[in-house]
Amino acid sequence: MSEKGQISISAQNIFPIIKKWLYSEREIFLRELVSNGVDAITKLKILAADGQATLGDEELGVHVSFSADLKTITVEDNGVGMTEEEVRKYLGQIAFSGAEEFIAQYQSGKDGIIGHFGLGFYSAFMISRKVEVETLSWRPGATAVRWSCTGEPEYTVEESTKADRGTRVILHVADDDAEFLDNWKLREILRRYCRFLPVPIRLGDEVINPDPPLWVRTQGELKDEDYVAFYKKMFPADEEPYFWVHVNADFPFHLQGVLFFPRPSRHDDLRTDRLHLYCNRVFVSSEMNALLPEAFQYIRGFIDSPDIPLNVSRSFLQQDASVRKIAAHLARKIADRIVEMNHERPEDYRKMWKELHPYVKFACMRDDKFAERVAPAVIFEKSDGAFASLEEVLTSKYGEEYAKSSDEKHLYYAVPGETLRSLINLYEEAGLPVVLASPPIDSHYFNYYESRHHDAKISFRRVDANLGPELIADLPEVVDADGRSLGDRVLERARALLPEVTFEAQRLKTHDLPLVLVIPELQRRFQEMIAHQSPRGESLFGAHQCVLNLRHPVIERLDPAHAQAFPEGTAKEALTHLYELALLPHKKLDPEVVDRLFVQAGSLMARLSEPA
Repeated sequence: MSEKGQISISAQNIFPIIKKWLYSEREIFLRELVSNGVDAITKLKILAADGQATLGDEELGVHVSFSADLKTITVEDNGVGMTEEEVRKYLGQIAFSGAEEFIAQYQSGKDGIIGHFGLGFYSAFMISRKVEVETLSWRPGATAVRWSCTGEPEYTVEESTKADRGTRVILHVADDDAEFLDNWKLREILRRYCRFLPVPIRLGDEVINPDPPLWVRTQGELKDEDYVAFYKKMFPADEEPYFWVHVNADFPFHLQGVLFFPRPSRHDDLRTDRLHLYCNRVFVSSEMNALLPEAFQYIRGFIDSPDIPLNVSRSFLQQDASVRKIAAHLARKIADRIVEMNHERPEDYRKMWKELHPYVKFACMRDDKFAERVAPAVIFEKSDGAFASLEEVLTSKYGEEYAKSSDEKHLYYAVPGETLRSLINLYEEAGLPVVLASPPIDSHYFNYYESRHHDAKISFRRVDANLGPELIADLPEVVDADGRSLGDRVLERARALLPEVTFEAQRLKTHDLPLVLVIPELQRRFQEMIAHQSPRGESLFGAHQCVLNLRHPVIERLDPAHAQAFPEGTAKEALTHLYELALLPHKKLDPEVVDRLFVQAGSLMARLSEPA
């Protein structure tokens, strides 16, 4: 046997829940009551536009006042007001939304009405021992009504002497909440939550919201200085932002806002008030970074949407499909703006790219669609000082149809400060473009790029990961009477001098480089990963090969058959110092050790340059 029942709610128990648990912060009461007043005025304007109500010359707005002596806070509007029947319906029923009922009747007001849950009014009891409501409806012949309640299930309704249209809510503040009976405190709350509401909000004689929000203005009518001034007003301690993204969408959701790219600082991790979320201009929260791509959660800005699903207290997002769609829309807007900046202001873009690029690359690695959209603006500085995207570098090297070729394609990179300029020059002279990389972000980005372009067989190699045939001079090999080449003789002596080092010998297309330390690409990336995970962030330098350049004057003199061959002591000293200097970028050495090595190397090179 089965039966159906209806869940009942005990009125005696619901008020304590509302007062203590429904809203995350007590100050929310003022936001909710002012929002109700704004809704009342919005409804009146809609009725007037529909020809049902007549507006006079009075200013429509919400007025907040308080009396420390009487321990009261009053929130008054001159909107639609309520009849006695409406008072009983809207105030006598918890979670019955008058806003929703009005929207159902007048669809034109959907985007301007703030309230939805029918619970905002009851936040007044969070700080009140008693709440009174005096109201007079806009309807002709209506009678003013007074409603009062002490937070118990019982309330009283009686006639009022209120003579003007609208609603007055009087909060009799509890002794424990006397902190709200303060002009500065009320002003702070109003400025935080209500500074962008569309009707005047007054505290005493002061208008709290004199300026409309930037995002409601048309983008075409705004100048750069308007965005900068707004940003500085909202975040006075910040420097000017790099650039901004103006957001305005009508379908499939309503969304307005401005996102600012601040100049990153070491204080970014301490910031919590980054993305400010509004619902019909009412401030909801600054903890809504779930709407942004993970990589761009340092962005500061403002998003206003009636379609973002919030919980009843408006403090948290309800995670559903619409949130993901809005986040995807914002990601597209960010990508488009970055591409636009690169195209329209290339010089400015290159200056900011140094700080911007880790965030963009991280966002690419987290979202393939974002990566595809922003690809033209993901640029690298080439070794010749020019900037180009990886696609442009590939095209310049392999042609427009590079992606269709089944041949393996290499992109070479160097790390400034860790790679000898003469080695980079060797690549440039061989017609091989080199881009400059910034580990560790670029190591991860290269891995991502390779996997994403797996079918095109694109791979990255650091310039000292492998010395390919393009870098080797095509010279005839000369052997001695014993059938041994120059390379054979030099390798034999080098291995005897430094047996712990793995040597190879090549004739490079340059006389400037004495030797190159070669570390296979995959091994290097693994070492970087281990170093990044190391508690001290130490550099781990593993197996490597030391390639001796047989065309360098010092290396030539390691040959015992050379007319000016180094004696044993000098040869070991020269080879040791050249090898140790090559190790410097790979090991964390004490600065005094580095200085000593350079002084010794300089002295050695001076002696080696003297005639034998």
